[in-house]
Amino acid sequence: MISNGSAGSADSVRFGALRHRKFVIFWIGLLISHTGTWIQIVGQGWLVYDMTNTPVWLGLTNLAFAVPMIVLPLFGGAVADRVNRLRLMRGLQAVAAAAALVLTLVTYLGVVQAWHLAAFSLVQGLVLAFDGPARHATVPHLVDSTNLLGAVSLAQSTYPIGGFFGPAVAGVLLGWLGTERIYILFGVNVFTFLAFLVALSMLGDVPQERAVPASLLGSVVDGLRFVWDRTPLRALLVVITVSGVFGRSYLALMPAFARDVLGTDARGLGFLTAAPGVGVVIGAAGLSAVGGLRHQGRAIATAALAFAVVLAAFAASRAFAVSLATLVVLGFATVTLVATMSAAMQAASPDRLRGRVMSLWAIANVGLPSLGAMLTASAAAMIGVSTAVMAGAGLVLIVALVLRRRLEAIGSA
Repeated sequence: MISNGSAGSADSVRFGALRHRKFVIFWIGLLISHTGTWIQIVGQGWLVYDMTNTPVWLGLTNLAFAVPMIVLPLFGGAVADRVNRLRLMRGLQAVAAAAALVLTLVTYLGVVQAWHLAAFSLVQGLVLAFDGPARHATVPHLVDSTNLLGAVSLAQSTYPIGGFFGPAVAGVLLGWLGTERIYILFGVNVFTFLAFLVALSMLGDVPQERAVPASLLGSVVDGLRFVWDRTPLRALLVVITVSGVFGRSYLALMPAFARDVLGTDARGLGFLTAAPGVGVVIGAAGLSAVGGLRHQGRAIATAALAFAVVLAAFAASRAFAVSLATLVVLGFATVTLVATMSAAMQAASPDRLRGRVMSLWAIANVGLPSLGAMLTASAAAMIGVSTAVMAGAGLVLIVALVLRRRLEAIGSA
C-alpha cells in the first residue's frame, strides 16, 4: 500500500519511496514538467543556433538563465525556510507557465528573435532560484528517513529522465514539423508547467519547520555559516561546482556536436540529448532499489572519476553510435553523483536550514553549470567544441582525484 509519506514510518523495502502517496504525486508531476522543459530546451537550442549560426548565442542563452541562478538562490532558500513552501512553488509554476505561453505566441506570430529566447531563459532562472530550494527541502517530508536516498535519486532523476523522453519527442517533432512550426514545442511546455501545478495542489498539507524570524540577510548568513563549518559539505559543493561548470556544460553545446562534429540533423540532436536519460533511468532505478548505500562517500568519489573519464571519451568520439553509447554511461555516472551528493547534503541539514543549504546546492548544481556553458561556448568558438569539452573533463578529473579521500570519508563515521 502507498502511505501518506509521514516521516515516522520505517519502510525500507526496495523502491520504498514509491510507496509514499504524496511523493508519487510529486514525482510524476515533476517528471511531466521536466519532460516539457527538455522539449523546450531542444527547440530553443536548435532555433537559436539556426538563427545565429554561432555557439556564442547558445552560451548567452544559458548565461541569461545562469545569472539569477547564481545570485538569487541564497535568498530563495531563506524565503523557502520562512514561508509555506508548497504555496510558494504553486505561484512560481503559474509564472513559468505564463512566460512559456508568451514565448509560444511570439514564435507563432513569426516575430521571435534571439533575445526573446534569452529573456525566457532569464525568467526561468528567476523562477527556479526560488522554486529549487523549496522543492529540494520538501522531498524529505514526503518519505521516511530510511527511503531518503531513494526519494532524492528519483526526484533528481526527473530532469535527466525528462532529458530522455523530451528530446526524443522534440527531435521527431522538429523533423516532422520543421523549424517554422517550432512554436508547437514551446506550447507543449506550457501544459507541462500546469501539470506540475496541479500535482502540487493535490499534496494537501506537508509538515514544515519554519525558521526563527530574522532578517532575510541574517538568514542567508546563518545558512552560509552552517555549511562553511562542515568540511564534508564544503567538499561536496566543490565537486558539484567543478563538475557542473567544466563538465556538464557540454549539454548546452549539443547542437554544435550534432551538426558540426557528428554531422547529423535535428532528429539526431534529439537522440543525442536523450541518450544520457537512458543511463539516468538505470542509475535512478538502482539507487531507489537499494534504498541506501553503506559506502556513500566511495560511491560519490567513484562516480566523479567515472564522469570525467566518460565525458572525455564523448568529446573524443567522431562516430554517432559511439557518442550515443558514451552518453548513456555518462547519464548513469551523473545521476549517481548528483543523487548521492544531494542526499548527503539533505541528511546533514536540519529542516529549519534545509532550504538555505539546498540553495547552495542549486547554485552549484544548476546556476554555475549554465555560467560554465557560456565559458565553454566561448572556448569552443576559439578551439572547437570537442577540445573545449575535453579540457573541462580534465579539470573535473583533477579535482576528483585531489578530493577523493575526503569524499570517501563521507558517511563512514
